[in-house]
Amino acid sequence: MRSTFVLVRRHLQHHWLRSGLTMAALALAMFLLCFVISIVTTLEAAITSAATTRLVVQSAVSLFVNLPISYVTKIVQVSGVDEVTVFQWFGGYFREDEQPFAQFGVDHGHFFSMYAKDLRIIAGPGGLTGPGASEAAIAAMAADRRAAVIGTRLAQEYGWNIGDTVPLTAKIFTKTDRSAWDFNVVGIYEPLKSNVDDRTMWFRFDYLQETMIAEGAPADFGAGAYMVNILPEADPSTVAAAIDRLFENGPQRTKTTTEAAFQAIFVAMLGNVPAFMASLGGAIVFAVMFSVVNTMLMAARQRRGETGILKALGFTDAAVMRLLLVESFVLCLTGGGAGIALAKGIEGPMRDAMGAALPGFAVAWSTLGIAAGVTLLLGLIAGIGPAIGLGRLHPALALRSEG
Repeated sequence: MRSTFVLVRRHLQHHWLRSGLTMAALALAMFLLCFVISIVTTLEAAITSAATTRLVVQSAVSLFVNLPISYVTKIVQVSGVDEVTVFQWFGGYFREDEQPFAQFGVDHGHFFSMYAKDLRIIAGPGGLTGPGASEAAIAAMAADRRAAVIGTRLAQEYGWNIGDTVPLTAKIFTKTDRSAWDFNVVGIYEPLKSNVDDRTMWFRFDYLQETMIAEGAPADFGAGAYMVNILPEADPSTVAAAIDRLFENGPQRTKTTTEAAFQAIFVAMLGNVPAFMASLGGAIVFAVMFSVVNTMLMAARQRRGETGILKALGFTDAAVMRLLLVESFVLCLTGGGAGIALAKGIEGPMRDAMGAALPGFAVAWSTLGIAAGVTLLLGLIAGIGPAIGLGRLHPALALRSEG
């Protein structure tokens, strides 16, 4: 077996340019395959990791139509409801809006307890970390109407720390004097689930509400959605139907779904992106397969004379076939393995580059397993045909064709 690897290594080195280009193509193909599969799995993970015991209440007309704030007290009274929080998109930007990030106004008295399994506050006032950071940050938020909690990556990108004041210019909720909205950072959180972005700011909704009312907004200034945690024993579909019946006569009809279904709607808005990504991955593999097969056919053609000599020296057909198959597997595993390692190695930078567009981007180990399996299959497909051809070749015919 050692002699087999020696011959394979020498042959690959002798044709280093062809071998190198084939490995590079395989590396690129496996990297792209891992990337496109990871996009699909990340989108699916956003749905599967979403809570099935949390409901999203929005307008039946559109998510961009606000619901009256008075709905909160009515939703709380529905049987099976545990807690409710406002969820209002703010849409502000910092400085030149080069890297926009999400900001949501929430009910600070309920939000963090409702999302205790989704995110964890790791830093609070006074540089406090550990278990006490969460309580300190929530207390600071209750004491300061301009308080906000930001994600870890948001803090890293902008260099924000506890106690900093962050001015945001509003695109939707514009003040009369066009001045910025100031938010005081009292906590930094890290996500516990893949559907929670670490580039988000959570701030007090009542700060937004009171300011806009003072600017002339209606007294029943509402929000785009309400998040509802239901009791463990409650049935989500029953509670959702009860909430919608409560407001079926207005003033705004509601559409209530589970958080998982809500996430699925956003994925569906992407159209056939998952299917397109899957077909793109298949096309990449199909295209590179021809490249590897062509390489092995050329290797087999160049080995005809060598094969005749080896068989004349007593090498069996199986040994000759094994020689070419091993070369095919070495070629594929080296190139494919490099692409797989690269995909996993730059997972972090890719996640940062995706930002809020695809939070929680990750290259799962199952994805790497699929890519490794495809690499092995390519090695088998590319090598088996030429190997059988060389194995059946008669020594005299091989030497005659060489001459």
